[in-house]
Parts: sequence; C-alpha cells; structure tokens
Amino acid sequence: MNFKNLLLTALRALTKNKLRSSLTSIGIIIGISSVIVMVGMGESAKIEVRGKVFTYGANALSVSTSRLRKYMNQGDLVELKNTFYQIELISPYLKDKNVIIRYRNMKMTTDIEGVGSSYFEIKGKKCKTGRLFQEEDIFGTSKVAVIGSKVQQELFKRKDPIGEQILVGDVPLTIIGVLEYSGESFGGRDFDSIVLMPYTTFNTRLLNRRVFEEIYIKAIDENSVHEVGDNVRKYLRAKFNILDGQPDNIKVYTSDDKLKMANDISNALAILLAGIASISLFVGGVGIMNIMLVSVTERTREIGIRMAIGAKKKDIMLQFLIESVSLSMVGGIIGILLGLGVYGIIVYFVKWPFIFTPSAVFLAVFFATAVGIFFGYYPAKKASELKPIEALKYE
Repeated sequence: MNFKNLLLTALRALTKNKLRSSLTSIGIIIGISSVIVMVGMGESAKIEVRGKVFTYGANALSVSTSRLRKYMNQGDLVELKNTFYQIELISPYLKDKNVIIRYRNMKMTTDIEGVGSSYFEIKGKKCKTGRLFQEEDIFGTSKVAVIGSKVQQELFKRKDPIGEQILVGDVPLTIIGVLEYSGESFGGRDFDSIVLMPYTTFNTRLLNRRVFEEIYIKAIDENSVHEVGDNVRKYLRAKFNILDGQPDNIKVYTSDDKLKMANDISNALAILLAGIASISLFVGGVGIMNIMLVSVTERTREIGIRMAIGAKKKDIMLQFLIESVSLSMVGGIIGILLGLGVYGIIVYFVKWPFIFTPSAVFLAVFFATAVGIFFGYYPAKKASELKPIEALKYE
C-alpha cells in the first residue's frame, strides 16, 4: 500500500467519527495556541520592555545616597566629570511627589523634579514645543518649567502654554517647554504627568538648600556604564569616609539592571505559559492515544482482513501513525490560527507590537507532529502486532 492510499484511508477513518475526532483535538488546539501566544507575547514584551527601559536613558545610570543620608553638591559634579573620562554627561536629580500645581482656576496633582540642563539628553527627552533648560537657567536659578504632555492637556487643554505661569506651592514658574509624549516606564512611572524645573531653583525656592542626594550620569558608551558606577561609588565612599568592608548604602541603578529585571520577569511568564502549553499538549496526547486504542479495538476485524490480503505489519503501523499525526496536525493548524488570533487581540488591547515569528509556527508544527508520533506509536504498534487469524475471528 503506497503512502497516498495510507493517507486517504487514515483521513476516511477520522472523518467517520467527526465529533470524536474534534473533541480529541481540543487538548492539542489549546496546547498549540498556548505555544503561539507564549512565543508572540514573549517577543512583544521584549520590544515593549526594552522601549520602556530605555526611557531610563541609553548608557545611563543613577546614583543615590538617600539611604546613606549624605549629600552631594555642585563641587562633586565638577570633580566627577573632571576625574572620570568615561562620564559624558551628569545632572543632579531631585523629586517631590504629589504636589498640587495651579494655573488660574485649574489645579492638578503631579510630581515635581529638579534637574540640570544635561538631564534631558541623558534621558533622551525632547521638546515638542518651546525649549529645554540652558546653563543660564540653572546658574541663574530661573523660575522656569518644562512640563509633560498630560500636564498641558489637563491645565491648558488646547491652549499654547509657552509663556504662561503656573504656581508650584507659592513659587510662580514660567513654562518654557512641553515635552514630547514618553508614556510610562517599566516601573509604572508616568513621564508625561510631570513638571521639571532647574535643580538650583528647586533647591533654593522649595527646599532652601544647595545639596542633592541623587545624580544621573550618561557614560560615553555601553561598555563603560558599570565601570562608571564603580568609580562613582569609590569616589563617594572616599568623600563620606566609609571604611573598606563597611556597607555604604549607595545605590547605583543602570539601564542594564532594569533591562535584566524586565527580561527575568518576561522569562518567568514565558516559563509559566510553557508549563500550561506542556500540560495541554500532554492531555491532548493522552486523548489521542486513548482514541487510537479504541479505534484499534473497533477495527480489529478490518486489520485482520488487510493482513490476510497482503498488508504488512509496517503498513498497518504506518496507517495508524498517519491517523494519529493527522489528528494532531489538524488540531495544530487550528491551534496556530486560534493562537495568532488570541495573540493579536491581546496586543491590540494592551497596545503592544504584533510580532509574527515563523519560528513560533515551526515550533507549533513540530510539537503537533511530535505529539502525534509519540502518543500514536503504542496504538499503531499494537495494531501491527495483531495476529491475522485472531483478528478475523474478532466480533
């Protein structure tokens, strides 16, 4: 019997019991669709997370001494920049959360940040209208502000905010720029609901001091980020007279660290989905084995007749294997289409990119075929080992 005849015989056997075949394929459909969703979501998450992480800044790191309760000053910025050539840009960073700001009879609650002129380049931020801080704004403690797009929408609606004044506490600030839309960071921080002012103005007008606990740094290249972090830590340990071996509570965060954390979370979710897919595929495989064993029992006499007219053991075995693989492959194809559909719906609502990966389809087809062969082998082997005479006597 040639392969074409075996395939046609297998398909006829499956279509005789459409409902049974359909129910048997459900486990495979769920498992394969889970594989498609798992791989697709994993790729989309990587791209989305990478974009969120890089709102932190390319080749960027932050250094905080808040837990140490020690402060840095303007002299430290100059010293660090002059000492370590790997530092391209450096800016202080101060923050006050949930501050009420006012514009005429409008008000909203947002975060206020005090930064240097280099901060925007470190973070890769640009203005959609107006301008960013310049050095004269910093050293002149100018009462100016750059606002996020959500602040503009809530306080000014469609009005151009450039040149308008807002009140931060009792401090009037003139808006000189509106940032381009940034979205939220991986940690959930909203970069569009924010007011930025020169750190010197922040310190003198709001805090009445000239020091700060956190700085942002941009390294000259990707390979220098961790070296810069180590050098800054050593500098601050010496500045604060922290002895060797003594903990310093100086916190250094890099974009690489955040990306690694995000990837760890993505991988953990991928493993979870893989576990669900594996269970579904196993259940589907057991269902296929069960149905094929039933089919062998129901068709014992048919097998005997085929053997009697010349069918070989390998022909019988191959026929039942083809039936098993066909059943699994049909479930696999439906699972691929269902998985792509579910994946597309999910990314549409969460506004993630849709990434079609041929490797995911190949993986799904491979698993479907493997399940069909693995769980169909025993029933096929059992069918091929039937004795023709006993099979013909079977009622």
